[in-house]
Amino acid sequence: MNAPRHAHVVNELGSRIVQQSLPAGTVLPTEDELASRFSVGRSAVREGVKVLAGKGLLETRTSAGTRVRPRSSWNLLDADVLRWRFALADPADLRAVADLRVALEPGAARLAAEAGELPARRAVGMAMTDLWATVDDPDDQEAFVQADLAFHRAVFIAAGNDLLLHVHDAVEAALGAVRPLHTHSVTHNRETLDIHEEVAASIMRGHHRKAEMAMRLIVEGARADLLTSIATENAETEKEAE
Repeated sequence: MNAPRHAHVVNELGSRIVQQSLPAGTVLPTEDELASRFSVGRSAVREGVKVLAGKGLLETRTSAGTRVRPRSSWNLLDADVLRWRFALADPADLRAVADLRVALEPGAARLAAEAGELPARRAVGMAMTDLWATVDDPDDQEAFVQADLAFHRAVFIAAGNDLLLHVHDAVEAALGAVRPLHTHSVTHNRETLDIHEEVAASIMRGHHRKAEMAMRLIVEGARADLLTSIATENAETEKEAE
């Protein structure tokens, strides 16, 4: 089934706004100009603008036209906004996700250990088993990344807090963007699994402080790996520019 015509307008304009090629305050061309540029009808342009306005990216005024809104007005947890934002591996954005993990995940692990739903806590253990199963394949690092994401989501599910899970799921695209930067090799990945195992075991046994502390070690270590990766890349870029 073909996507609706306005979806092309939404994706093209939305990505340009979020990736700063259309900065805040920019006045968009007229409907006719946009329709010609995107090879769609004026109704598709109007619908696309309406969708982007709902995401906080655009505002339309009768006397001033359609203008790009500042980032402070965007719905930063909107799935499309996150996808556009993390299509580019901007260091500041990646750092923001790493910081978010440090803020949220230790608490989620603590809640998971405190929660009384045994099936959800057992699911964390099953996710840990899947993580071990993917760690030794050097040719399929993506499988490890996906298993790692599934493990951390299982912890959020076990926490038993629907708001917390909603926040996790809203930023899942961003989390996926960060993971490959600190899953460098089989050896490195395997070194992280003992502490993941401690999280899983602590949740299963209801040891909330141990679960929280172990998860903090994971996410702070991941943030440190990310910052090292960014610094290394910056140094290589500067060296090439010399």
